[in-house]
Amino acid sequence: MSKKRRGMYFIEQILDYKQYNGQKYYLVKWQGYNNKDCTWEKPEKIPNLAQFLHQFEENLKQHGSNFYHIDNDEPPQLEDFIGVPSQSKQNQYQQQQEQIQILQNQVDQLKSEIEQMKKQQDEIVQIMTASQQNEKSFQPNQQQDSEIIQESTSEQSQKNTEIKLQCEGGFEFGDQLDKIGQAVQVKGKGQKMYYLLWQKRPNGIIPKNRWVNSEYLMKYDINALCYYLQKKL
Repeated sequence: MSKKRRGMYFIEQILDYKQYNGQKYYLVKWQGYNNKDCTWEKPEKIPNLAQFLHQFEENLKQHGSNFYHIDNDEPPQLEDFIGVPSQSKQNQYQQQQEQIQILQNQVDQLKSEIEQMKKQQDEIVQIMTASQQNEKSFQPNQQQDSEIIQESTSEQSQKNTEIKLQCEGGFEFGDQLDKIGQAVQVKGKGQKMYYLLWQKRPNGIIPKNRWVNSEYLMKYDINALCYYLQKKL
């Protein structure tokens, strides 16, 4: 093997080669030094490159690409030598960025859900406050209704019976609420409407379902309204 002088060092052989961004690099083994002391050099830095390449090709044919591998004496990677992150490090960085983005999306979604819950809680508080205020005003009306019922004649009782037989359900007809089916926000009015489903009447008739506003439920069945809103939190 001919020895080529490079400053105070001598090239022993070429162990490998790689290409990065269109530039070739050769892994140079220096005489008297271990594999870990190898350096990656550009072609123009290696004298008599053709001779060393011929020797490199012969080594590949005879011993394969691992001909220079020695345990605990691995040469440096090109990416580390020229300051470029290896592909594995680039993939790891990409995965970290994707995980960060996923976590950020989850945080944004939680913030949105928390904000929605706060709005619903505020709505429940407003409804319960209004209910407490309305209970006082409803008490005189309830007393008047009781007096009217006591003073009602058989003719009035007949009329009430006819009203109960109407198709549309309602607390004012003596119907019992089965459940609140759904709620929608009326655009332009800033008002919520609730879809009420009624229980079967004693006479076997099922009242027709009905859309009502919040004030209607607050007047007749505030507990059902609060229960429905709490389930939606």
